[in-house]
Amino acid sequence: MARYPRTARDAALKCISCNAPVIQTVDDRYVCVECGESPITPTSVADTTPTAADD
Repeated sequence: MARYPRTARDAALKCISCNAPVIQTVDDRYVCVECGESPITPTSVADTTPTAADD
């Protein structure tokens, strides 16, 4: 528990280096808004095409 109030940033993802918010770019990369580092890289690309059920 903190002894004094501190400001907090509203972000789901934060940069490890500078604690700034991380945003998702239009080319599906994650970039820090302050230092430009990419702390998260996508591990796989999901196939988004719908398929019919095999019933």
